[in-house]
Amino acid sequence: MIVQGALAGTPAVHAADLLKDELTRQGVEGDVHGGYGLALVSVRGDLVIWTDGLVYRWWTGRMSPRTGRRLYAVYGVDNPATVARGVMLRYVELRRERRGTVAPPPDRTVPPPGRAIRPQMAPVF
Repeated sequence: MIVQGALAGTPAVHAADLLKDELTRQGVEGDVHGGYGLALVSVRGDLVIWTDGLVYRWWTGRMSPRTGRRLYAVYGVDNPATVARGVMLRYVELRRERRGTVAPPPDRTVPPPGRAIRPQMAPVF
């Protein structure tokens, strides 16, 4: 963990530490970095989870077909174990992509994020 002084006691750093501990239990190491009211859990170069102490966010690897913007998973900080399972799904997906294999459809055993940004469905005519 890379935090110093007063930063170690912020809600964001506390939430990041909880997630890092859950990820470590699942065999994935990460580093916590805090500052300016936010904290990051860096798992790998293309998987960084950030928190403000209220929610966790990370890029899903997908773009909105409607707006072309990145889609993010957003989970509350109240259950780091559930969040860690969601992060692990993305972690496995990234590892498969790196090896050049096609990732299977997402595992539906993880409950959908409560405040996830989801693409809007286009109207059917």
